[in-house]
Amino acid sequence: MSIPKLTLDTNLLIEYWKRQKKMDIVESLLELAKLGKVDLAVTRRIRQDIPKPELSNRLNDLPELQIAETGSIIRLGYWLLDGREMFGDETFNDFLPTAVELAKQRGRTPPDWRDWDHLHAHYLLQRDVFLTWDDGIICLSKELIDNFDINVNRPEEYLRIFNSSN
Repeated sequence: MSIPKLTLDTNLLIEYWKRQKKMDIVESLLELAKLGKVDLAVTRRIRQDIPKPELSNRLNDLPELQIAETGSIIRLGYWLLDGREMFGDETFNDFLPTAVELAKQRGRTPPDWRDWDHLHAHYLLQRDVFLTWDDGIICLSKELIDNFDINVNRPEEYLRIFNSSN
């Protein structure tokens, strides 16, 4: 049985590194990774989400936290030639205007290009669950699962489900 492959949105690490009120939830995920019960990853787009040195320096600690850094979608100006960047899926790209409109209709801030790149890389890498506290992504969870088989969850909800099944 393979372990769940979880992609963490940037907001989880910011919560953890800034020691905010939900940091214990992130610590629980890190503990599961340390025990080999989940595979944690972030996409390289995290480097555009966290550009300022105080927190961006913490990105060097990802391996110690048992968090892999995957490639991301090829974008001019952000493309690194190390073989991990990926060409996007046209159908996924074409869904972005619909996603933006749906989020607006639901009173949420739509995903920006970095958010969409995180989801896009998660999709292309066929990871199991995308964890986020971003309401602009959460509100699209039905469409993401129906159209692309992308399972989006809040981390506390994922942990509740994980813990009840183990």
